[in-house]
Amino acid sequence: MADGSRFPQLAPPFAIAGAAAGWLSAGLLANPLVGVTYDEVKPLAALGTTLIGAATGVLLKKLCLGWRYWYEIEAPDPETRSRTDRIGYHVFLVLLAGAAAGALVAGLDGAQGGTLGGAVSGAVSAVLFLPVCLLVLASARRAQRARLGSIVAGSDRRAVWGILAAALSAATLLAALDWPAARLEEVEAPFPALFILLATALVTLAVLAADLRALKRAQAALAPGLQADEEGAAPLVDPSVPRVDLGLGDDVASRLARSAAAYRGRDRAVELVQGNPAQALGALRRAVRRGVTSLALMGVILGAHGLAHARFVTELYVQFRCDTMWPAYTCQNDAFQAIQQAR
Repeated sequence: MADGSRFPQLAPPFAIAGAAAGWLSAGLLANPLVGVTYDEVKPLAALGTTLIGAATGVLLKKLCLGWRYWYEIEAPDPETRSRTDRIGYHVFLVLLAGAAAGALVAGLDGAQGGTLGGAVSGAVSAVLFLPVCLLVLASARRAQRARLGSIVAGSDRRAVWGILAAALSAATLLAALDWPAARLEEVEAPFPALFILLATALVTLAVLAADLRALKRAQAALAPGLQADEEGAAPLVDPSVPRVDLGLGDDVASRLARSAAAYRGRDRAVELVQGNPAQALGALRRAVRRGVTSLALMGVILGAHGLAHARFVTELYVQFRCDTMWPAYTCQNDAFQAIQQAR
């Protein structure tokens, strides 16, 4: 069964994911190529999805831990279900949350499609952010593997935020269509998407720096001089001796201070290290690689935003509008002038 003491809180990351999902999804739906809603609804959408996202995080944690943990009753352990069944429950809950958020925003704003149309739009938007939610949830499940307070446990808890940051940075690409539209003065420039990208980069840098420190701390603890404790030959251990818990594995090793007495003396431990070195160092190195990869991904996403602001993309955008949406007269006059102004 899932361990509630080691399972991270999901309400804060899901609230942040909900805020970003509400803003970016509303912006996409307000783009002239989509035209489902309008630009002014974005603050209301972000507020509604923040609240529903936090509630979804609470429910997902309850679902992961199961009723046995929360109410101490005999009930099936959720971890005994197949992986496909568990993912199915999570997908359904995320899509339901998206539909509820869309219906709430449409009801408060008096949208033309009504609450039903808002629910459909919200569910479709939730599909776009479903990978974000599933990645964060998988990271939270993985955070149960290490002992509380250990080096790997700290890295696993940071991974929830690091993975959330990487996923949200990719989600800012939903605002890419707004750059050519903004050059034509149809919508506001999607600078909030760049702010989200900057914030995710800062979070990723902070997580990466902490993981590098954790890796160095583990490597320092595993420096030459450690001796694995053998049964029946454990050294004397002072309760005040520093202890380092790697978090994975039950191996115990100690760094010894040799006894000054040649006879009838025993070596004394001056440091204890608990955990399997290979497993712990492997987990920490993967965390560092994940941080470096995330930063590289964010650089590519920033380049994609710059590309979306380029002149030739604006021309393609206008040409697509002419072929599918604008009347011929408008294309021959207004669109041509718009392209000239965009240059």
